[in-house]
Parts: sequence; C-alpha cells; structure tokens
Amino acid sequence: MIFSGVFERYPALELAIVEFELAWAPHVLSTMDYTYRERHEEAFHRFKSDMRPSDFFHRNVFLSFQEDAIGMRLRDVIGVDNMMWGSDYPHSESTFPQSRKILAEILAGVPEDEQAKIAGANTARLYGFDVARLAARQAYRPTS
Repeated sequence: MIFSGVFERYPALELAIVEFELAWAPHVLSTMDYTYRERHEEAFHRFKSDMRPSDFFHRNVFLSFQEDAIGMRLRDVIGVDNMMWGSDYPHSESTFPQSRKILAEILAGVPEDEQAKIAGANTARLYGFDVARLAARQAYRPTS
C-alpha cells in the first residue's frame, strides 16, 4: 500500500495492523526507506512529494500489541501516535485477567501523555470513539 502510492492518493486512509506486536516495525521502516532511496528498480513508484515510505507509515498506519516490551522501548521509531494496546480478550492469548498488571509493567517509565495515547487515545482517534460520551457513561453507575 505504501510503495504503490495508495496512501499518497488517499491521504486520509488509515490501516490498522493488529495482533502482530510492535518490535518488527523499526526494521521494516528502515528497510522500506533504504529500498525507496537506494533501489529504484525495486521501488519504481516515485512519490510526488518528498515523503519517505516511513512518513506514510507514521501518517496512515496503526499497530496493536499486547505484551511487546521490546517494541515499547522502540516507540520513538515506531511512533507513539501509531501504537494501540489491546488485551485480545476473550482469546486464549489474551492478557485477561492480568491486563492491568501487564499493561502497568509494559508502560513503566513511559511518560503519562504517551501512556494515555497508547492505552486508549490512539484507538479512540482511529475508530472515532466519542471519548467524552464514554467517560460520562463510565462515571454514571446506577445503584440497585
């Protein structure tokens, strides 16, 4: 999608790559940029702008993960705005019922603003969730 110019033609198109963790992305991003820059016979489509393949990735692609501590350390390369944590409940590989503990361990040392993006804000932005409405519903708990 990147090398064929799809994201150049459709700049608002967003792609979520889910259930693959994160740590693979920095190597792929580096390889894509190298291939585009150095191997014109392999990357024959040339972008109209000065953007690199990794720029399209950072603008258009989201990655989900569950327990990728290595990927978390590489978040500056992957892009904090591209990362979405998920528990994968109810599947057998889910972090449930230890999700909060696992997430806290993975996010230890990550600045709070980045934690907020990774743990939910990026997902809300991608899928167009009304965060204020969800927060209001969470705050309203009828008593029985």
